[in-house]
Amino acid sequence: MDLQQINVKVFTTEDSTINYTNFIKVFNRWMEEADSDDYLNYADYSHVDAGPGVLLILKQANYSIDNAYHEHGFLYNRKHVLEGDNSAKIRQALAEVLSKCEQLEASAELENAVHFSGADLLFMINNRQIAPNTSETAEAVQADLTPVLQQMYGNNDFTVARISDDARERFALRISANSDKPISELLANLGG
Repeated sequence: MDLQQINVKVFTTEDSTINYTNFIKVFNRWMEEADSDDYLNYADYSHVDAGPGVLLILKQANYSIDNAYHEHGFLYNRKHVLEGDNSAKIRQALAEVLSKCEQLEASAELENAVHFSGADLLFMINNRQIAPNTSETAEAVQADLTPVLQQMYGNNDFTVARISDDARERFALRISANSDKPISELLANLGG
């Protein structure tokens, strides 16, 4: 299985306060500071109940302050093909989303009101052809995902569970760690 269109969502902590206007400010700054033409625009879906919030659109990926199922988090959605083995692609996706979470937590525009929990993640494959929502897919993905999570958390103190076994749903795993290590430590463990 050649994993592509990897999505990772890092959930916000309970004490976080989401102000979508402030995320728009951050995303505008990121577009202004970008040294490439990868950043295209942002879209404001904050009016949609349990929706994508504010979405930053890039050529290779999308970022959003997502509120699907009324759970806020920062979502990384890789759109284009990545080279390498599955573990390398998973590591890249985790490092990318954690790096952006770290930048968001440090953003003056967010007024120190948003924090992320690296102990609570959602891992999805946004391609039903590559990764149908089956137990076989779960076994194959977890074989590549588990060693990366062991490296990131520094132990086996985490659980991975399928969100749904409904074939109509995207393949998704909820990752829960028992220790709440800072994002910076998780990123360092991944070599980022």
